[in-house]
Amino acid sequence: MSELLDRAIAISKDAHKDQKDKANRPYFLHPEAVASFVDTEEEKIVAYLHDVMEDHPDYMSEQDFRSIFGDTVTDALLLLRHDRDDTYAEYIAKIRESHNRLAIRVKLADLRHNTDVSRGITIVDPEERAKFYAKRNEKVQTCYMPAIRSLSEELRTLDKSGDDEPAEDTKG
Repeated sequence: MSELLDRAIAISKDAHKDQKDKANRPYFLHPEAVASFVDTEEEKIVAYLHDVMEDHPDYMSEQDFRSIFGDTVTDALLLLRHDRDDTYAEYIAKIRESHNRLAIRVKLADLRHNTDVSRGITIVDPEERAKFYAKRNEKVQTCYMPAIRSLSEELRTLDKSGDDEPAEDTKG
């Protein structure tokens, strides 16, 4: 691992240290899983940091992200930060319309983890687990699957256009 990737992991662990996911598991397991679905070091850095700006806006300034990780990573992170004034569809459209392969690849990996059926398995109470899955399934159908289709289509379009480097699909 590089020093930058180590730094991204440390920042993610620290920023999310007191945070739990909806299944009451340590939140850091989410960016760690997202990072496991991507290939390049740059993608992994963005994967580890993708929720830091959004969930912890006071943790580090945009300028600090730029000085440590550079413009390419920071621009992708800014795209992945969901402005709560935007609907989920508007948020996905901004990512798609940016043509930013790095942001698109990491968002697809994020969606892959968000749709993972095993994420609620650790919820012991059957009623709470049922509520978790009902809410999750609704979000998968109304938000995540349309986003996956839209972003995957954009990645295919970028591949065909030959702009920049060829896009790589996430593992899996």
